[in-house]
Formats: sequence, structure tokens, C-alpha cells
Amino acid sequence: MEIDGFGTLVHPDELKWTETPGGNALKVMRVSAETGSWTALFRSAKGTTNPPHIHLGPADFYVLSGVLEYRGGVARTGDWIYEPNGAEHDATHHPEETVYLANVHGAIAFYGEDKQIVGISDWRGMKALMDQQGGG
Repeated sequence: MEIDGFGTLVHPDELKWTETPGGNALKVMRVSAETGSWTALFRSAKGTTNPPHIHLGPADFYVLSGVLEYRGGVARTGDWIYEPNGAEHDATHHPEETVYLANVHGAIAFYGEDKQIVGISDWRGMKALMDQQGGG
């Protein structure tokens, strides 16, 4: 909900999880067309492995519950992760159900074979998901 002169107030418990391929679901809470940044809650099912990707802008993540295994190490409940522009991952694995807050400041490019880009996650896609869940 937009609050005149203040910003935005979001009640995440009132948003529905939007399922995405591969075992993830998300609740998009904020999208900025101006900066290309977006904020979302992610829920990854136990055993989910996100595909290799590169961040085309910085991002930070706060693990609310569960475990996130990635190139930089293992993040558990209460851990915060910062990744600079250009951070690359072979894969990110969730050995148990994991919920985390993502603040992403740019697109994420997903790799296929031989590091060919097979998909992009950016503010436009996040805006479309936010509109679907009724938050736009």
C-alpha cells in the first residue's frame, strides 16, 4: 500500500506465494523501474538447486529460516549475504526448506551449457509477478 509522503507498507502475510519452476516460490514486495531494483521473499523447497547465474548488479540476502549453500559458503538462519555486481554462482542449493529476503539491484542472468545466457530475471519480470499476486 502506498502511503502518501512516506513510501510503501507491505504486509507479506497477506500476499500469496507465486510458484516458479524449479522449487522456488516468491512474494514480490517492491519493484523500481527507475533503478531496476526489486525486493522479494523467496521460499525454496528442500532439495532445490537454483541454476548457475551472474548478478548484473549488487544484491543482498537475509536468511529468515533454513540453509543456503552457495559459492561463498553456507548461510544459515540469521545470516546476511552481500554479493557485488558480477558475482557468479555455479549453483545455489537449499538442503532444507529455506526462506530468505532478497534485495536485488539489477538483473540476474541465468546460464545454460557453456555459460550461454538462457534467461534473465529483472524488474520487468518481478513487476509482472507482483501484479499477479495483487501487490502492484
